[in-house]
Formats: sequence, structure tokens, C-alpha cells
Amino acid sequence: MDDAYDVTVDFMDMTDDRRLWVRPLDVRPGIELSIGRHVVVGDDDADPKVAQVVALDADGNIELEVLLGSVESHADLLARA
Repeated sequence: MDDAYDVTVDFMDMTDDRRLWVRPLDVRPGIELSIGRHVVVGDDDADPKVAQVVALDADGNIELEVLLGSVESHADLLARA
């Protein structure tokens, strides 16, 4: 896992409404997720993005909504995390 991301994702799995699911092992150790929290997501083949946690299921899987724009454009959201 790359330490530049809070959560490693595969953007190819993203739906048309910019959502995707990840597993708990995709989350960087030490990051605690809760609904509404914003995190930096990425993979080796694309620029990082900011995503909001929209759901957590009983198995610990996480649904994210990836925001449009750069990480820098959402710095205010990340500062509140």
C-alpha cells in the first residue's frame, strides 16, 4: 500500500455516480473511517483524489464517493478529518 493514500482504490471499479467499494485491508493502518469522513484515495495508475465515506457494511467494507477535482481543491475537507 502506498503511504500517499489513506485508501488504495482501483478507479476502474468506480461506477458512473463516482462510487466504489473497498475492503478494510485497502485502508492504511491507523486510519479510522466513519461515515462522512473525507480521505485521499488513489492507485499507481492515476492521480490521487478525495473521497467521502458514504457507507460501512457489517463485514467492514467501505463505500466511497469520489469527489471531482484535485486533492488540493478539497484541502479544507481534509483538514477537518
